[in-house]
Amino acid sequence: MGTPRGPRGAYAAGQARRPQILEAAMRRFGQDGYHNTSLARVARDAGITDAGLLHHFGGKQQLLQAVVEYWHHQLDERWRRVSDSVRDAFRCHVEDMAEALRMPGIVELSVVLAAEATAAGHPAHDFFSQWQEKGVRELTERLRAGSESGELKPDLNHEAIARECAAVDAGLRLQWLASGRSFDFVGVMRSHLDHLMRSISADGKGL
Repeated sequence: MGTPRGPRGAYAAGQARRPQILEAAMRRFGQDGYHNTSLARVARDAGITDAGLLHHFGGKQQLLQAVVEYWHHQLDERWRRVSDSVRDAFRCHVEDMAEALRMPGIVELSVVLAAEATAAGHPAHDFFSQWQEKGVRELTERLRAGSESGELKPDLNHEAIARECAAVDAGLRLQWLASGRSFDFVGVMRSHLDHLMRSISADGKGL
């Protein structure tokens, strides 16, 4: 079959190139930081021209927002592949954070952009509000299912626990950045979730 030509073929090629650009930008922002990365560098990493990059993303700020959203969507995809076990979900979260910290620049950008996006007029406001609430809702449902299956104790306040987890996660990211990345983020997160699991699991065991 020949290569598609015309507007439809060009559109398909353009759509395929978009994740290629986002992957290149995520790696570069994660390694070198947002301010130390030029659009020209991202374009070279993605194997396209500067004009080609600007065709997909009008500027660096737009690319940044798209990269952070892309990263969050990847986290969502990994979360959906975890078993129904709450213990497994907590373990997976610790593993995800260990992987995320290999790209500290992305963690920093995510924290900063999420804070800025609390303003109702920010272009990323809807995304971060919806993503945060979706995470709380999904964890609440998983915790509730854990109680129903017997993995967790009955009569827990599942939503309160889910919001506590979200708050600890956000707070630790901020503390880690503010401290100059001076403490063992993953170790602290693991300790918190282990303690939490011991207090809510039916068998009293941690991670």
